[in-house]
Amino acid sequence: MGAIKKILIKKDLPDRELHNSRMFADLSENIHIHFREIRLMFGVEEFFEFFEILKEGARDIKKYLRRHAEYKEQEVFDGILVGGGAKRQIIPLQKSPQPHVSKYFPNRLQIELQEEGVIDAIHIHYRDYRFVMNFETFREFTQGMQEALANLDEFLGQNDYKEGQHPFRQVVETNAWTTGRITLFQKIKYKIKRLLGRTETN
Repeated sequence: MGAIKKILIKKDLPDRELHNSRMFADLSENIHIHFREIRLMFGVEEFFEFFEILKEGARDIKKYLRRHAEYKEQEVFDGILVGGGAKRQIIPLQKSPQPHVSKYFPNRLQIELQEEGVIDAIHIHYRDYRFVMNFETFREFTQGMQEALANLDEFLGQNDYKEGQHPFRQVVETNAWTTGRITLFQKIKYKIKRLLGRTETN
């Protein structure tokens, strides 16, 4: 969850096509998970780590929902549970070449026009993600990005904007996760600081 400073662009896209309503995994030159218009790419070890984290998270979320029947979506906007435990939130991935470097395409940005027989005409590759679109959606998407960039430049030219230092970012970047220095108590303390508007301190 974020904290919106300014909406740079907001528009309705055309409805997705029916074939983009599926989810499946395939083993090809590597492992792909297809979910709607998104394809995620994994090495074998990366995939099993991803799967175990999801399984762990699903187990904890199911347990929480059994005990809290009053929970309703869109009514709680602060993290009340991290699947797999509080520490999971700040532990980098372990089965990639480096935690922040995925096995195949960690830095790729590529936009492709597909052959006429391919079901989606446009493929956008962003790192290990692939987004697929037809021409109509692609035009709306790219126009929206151009407008968003123009609005961002205008906003930054008129306002003093400084990125804050998130406590969890510092913990991960300094490898504190390897020493177990973040605890459930620290997570609760962070939430209290956030409620009090003091999250700029560590």
